Amino acid sequence: MREKLLLALLCCVLAGCASSEQILLTAAPDQQAIVRDGIPALISHKKHLVMLRPNNRLVKSGARPAFTLVVRNQGQSPETLFEASISASQTLAGKSAAVRVYRYDELVQEEQTRQAMAAVGAALAGAGRAMSAANAGYVNTTGSFNAYRPGYGTAYGTYSSTTYDPLRAQIAQQAANAETTADFAALRAQGESNLMSLQQTILKDNTVMPGEWYGGSIVLDAPEKTGNEMIAYSIVVIFAGEEHVFSISHVKG
Repeated sequence: MREKLLLALLCCVLAGCASSEQILLTAAPDQQAIVRDGIPALISHKKHLVMLRPNNRLVKSGARPAFTLVVRNQGQSPETLFEASISASQTLAGKSAAVRVYRYDELVQEEQTRQAMAAVGAALAGAGRAMSAANAGYVNTTGSFNAYRPGYGTAYGTYSSTTYDPLRAQIAQQAANAETTADFAALRAQGESNLMSLQQTILKDNTVMPGEWYGGSIVLDAPEKTGNEMIAYSIVVIFAGEEHVFSISHVKG
């Protein structure tokens, strides 16, 4: 039995390893490979400076990769970094295919949709609790009896009865309402936290003043792969008329 448990645990560990991919960056001749917070990054240095770093070294297979993108305006006039100026693509079957880069508004809309679906689920669960609470007021009583009457012998039998206790139903309803209220409060708090996180971390259109740094996270759709082949794609950042191209690949972690 112990051997079976160890084998099952080993299979789970191996499955977990096989389901993750390591993100690798390949520096072009005009780029510098560095390490930030233990994670490899690339700096593309032309007139202006652009740095790209994965948010995590590993990403689950099929999950969206996220990167931190930072620019530095090294000119003499303000320059604007636009979300629309960031794109990604990969080569599939010899043809270039776009990889979606999610914009801030798209991620916000996605989170709001998730919250709406979660609220529907919480409402359905609350309705189920309310029905159960209403039925909690009914009390079923069953038992058996035996009686002896001279000349008639002993009689045996069973009985059952149903009564309704409004206090018991009220207590159950209050508990159900409290649980449903707690569910909605937790969903609301989580939703607000998620939206705040998007507001604070996701890169948005921003004018960068001379000598100023600006950055944020970008989220890509999961790049496609064929079989067990390595995933390869590129991220292109256009800032102040300059094109900075970063080569990315995923290998089994």
